Amino acid sequence: MQMTQYFCVHQDPLVPLPGFLVIASLRHIRSISEMVDEEYEDFISLFRSTHHAIKEITQTECLTIVQEESSIHFHLWFFPWTNGVIEKYGPPSLMKIRDIMTDLMNQTLGSEEWDELKTSIKNIKDVMEK
Repeated sequence: MQMTQYFCVHQDPLVPLPGFLVIASLRHIRSISEMVDEEYEDFISLFRSTHHAIKEITQTECLTIVQEESSIHFHLWFFPWTNGVIEKYGPPSLMKIRDIMTDLMNQTLGSEEWDELKTSIKNIKDVMEK
């Protein structure tokens, strides 16, 4: 979806939620603290533009941002608490995210849902490229 010298940001293909994006490092690192200065500057810029684009396109007021250091590869997730998510699962809570992700992965999407996902990806990418 979007790539820099050190990172890529993409829609997680397993979690079909518009705005559920992942920033992944191209180099094998586990955490922000392992980034060299150039990577960190690149990351912060990408983080800000991704955060802004998700909120603008999904019209969500609340994002939960998660970065686990248990993987050998750095990933940072943006979980958007869209109106649809809140209506179905209740108010934002970190404790709910894994269950919501599992539920979303197990749902069969129709053409309307796929079109919505593709449109959100395109629109987020367009905002990030401005």
